[in-house]
Amino acid sequence: MINDANNIVLAVMGAVGNGKSSTLNSIIQEPLFQSGRSVGPVTQRIGSCVRNWKLPEVGRTVHIVDTPGMCDSTYRDVENVHLMVEFFKTLSHGVSAFVLVFNIHNTRLDEYTKNMLRLFERLLGPQFWKHVVIVFTHVDEDQRDYLEDNIDALTDPAEGFVRVIHQWFQLQYQPPIVFLSNRDTRYSQYARDCFMELYQAVVSVEEGARREKFTCTFFQEVNNRAGIVQDNFIVQSIRTATAAIPQMIQSGSRAVSNVCSVM
Repeated sequence: MINDANNIVLAVMGAVGNGKSSTLNSIIQEPLFQSGRSVGPVTQRIGSCVRNWKLPEVGRTVHIVDTPGMCDSTYRDVENVHLMVEFFKTLSHGVSAFVLVFNIHNTRLDEYTKNMLRLFERLLGPQFWKHVVIVFTHVDEDQRDYLEDNIDALTDPAEGFVRVIHQWFQLQYQPPIVFLSNRDTRYSQYARDCFMELYQAVVSVEEGARREKFTCTFFQEVNNRAGIVQDNFIVQSIRTATAAIPQMIQSGSRAVSNVCSVM
């Protein structure tokens, strides 16, 4: 079932501690992915499974992919990107949606976040953005009124979060934005409504792409190679993409070299 063309394929990415794993656990209603509130990264490798999408019950199967938390360190981040590429190349039908997860209590769009998004765009191409859904976690029901000003600022059409990303990357389209609560998802109607919005956002991305999953020239070129040639191509691609981002040149190049040395 892993490479069933009818599966929703959801790749979830974000900074350490933003709630990626708990969001995936909520979707499938199983504590399958390790989550926590530690300062360091909880997810340190790629995790995936195929389950029914249970929150809400939509009658579809989802292949969910949990990626290592970003913003841990430049060294580890570049290594994590390498792990992601290695995993994504196994998805024969591509990715339905890339879910970028942010914490509602830490919405600062700093240069580091910008650089990591640039790295993904350089590797995957600008079409990557057509398959992006932006999620803010920890928007719990008892905090909703308190967070309204923050939500209004994030969704402001002139200066909001998505608008800033739109300007940074000169997007021709605007990714959908969803606010989630992972609290008491079995019984809270509020939480269920939040996850219905997430599902609808993923469907809107699918429909916008005419139900074609994301694939790109980079993935195709990776799959046209094998063995050490393929590994070297991935490493060189990440090195080239990293070198094009000035703030990541020094530490990023060192990281890719270290990745290469253990292959």
